[in-house]
Amino acid sequence: MTDLQSPTLRRAISDDWEAIRQLLQASGLPADDLGPDKVSEFLIAEGGAGLEGLIGLEGFGTTGLLRSLVVTRSARGSGLGSKLVAALESAAQAAGISELWLLTIDAERFFERLGFVIARRDDAPDSIRGTEEFRDLCPDTALLMVKALAE
Repeated sequence: MTDLQSPTLRRAISDDWEAIRQLLQASGLPADDLGPDKVSEFLIAEGGAGLEGLIGLEGFGTTGLLRSLVVTRSARGSGLGSKLVAALESAAQAAGISELWLLTIDAERFFERLGFVIARRDDAPDSIRGTEEFRDLCPDTALLMVKALAE
């Protein structure tokens, strides 16, 4: 049984790429614009069963794109998703990011509970609209959400 109470969070390294890619693909999330050279943008959660979750951050000055939050089926409902988002928010603040954006197809309620609000796609900053995820990888039906981080 997986130890869901105490997964270890750490920054991903290039050796994690294949496991990250597999988890993203198994979850139906885009990975076409990623590779071993971009894994440092990810935090991963490891537990007794190995990789249990991950989350990514692309930074653009004071703006960030939260991408690819994934929690394995066996770890869902354990609070790991919220823990990953909180860790990402802390890392973003430490990097000088004051606003996080994300695109979601099916996790609107989860992110609303964490303080994100729906935004119009036209309101996204150019840095977010310029990402491959925004332009090409996520469908136009994906909801855009934003959260201002506390200073």
